[in-house]
Amino acid sequence: MSINFKPKVGQVLDCNYGVYPKDTNGCILDNIVDAHMPPEMVKRRLVIVLNGKLNGNSSIVVPLSTTLDEIKLKRGFHVQLDAGVIEDLKYFPPKTCWAKCDMVQTVSNRRLNKPMLAGRGWLSQCIPVNIITLIQQAILNSIKSSENLLM
Repeated sequence: MSINFKPKVGQVLDCNYGVYPKDTNGCILDNIVDAHMPPEMVKRRLVIVLNGKLNGNSSIVVPLSTTLDEIKLKRGFHVQLDAGVIEDLKYFPPKTCWAKCDMVQTVSNRRLNKPMLAGRGWLSQCIPVNIITLIQQAILNSIKSSENLLM
């Protein structure tokens, strides 16, 4: 069930990004523009909220991934979160993960849910401010990359 509140900055939520459309053979259709297209974000992922007060029905989030991208980490586009930073969750075991700050996105709050804890209940955790600051800086790094400067 989607959230019915304005999430806080740093709050960890579960985001259902959806899936890529497929043909009858199961092959991804990458030419449908009114659906997700590779390499856009898909599937359920943990996200960190950066702004939950846009207009009451959407939030700016940064997705988390357990897949390391060395190049983007070195360029300052991703931020590492060590195992244990996020509480133990039912569907997301505690692992080192990375905030993919080059994939920051505005999503409908209908895509967002509180993740289930490994025991009972729902997660109500906010990431520490120092990590949020690193994430915000990494977003700026990805936007102002010297390769993107107009000359």
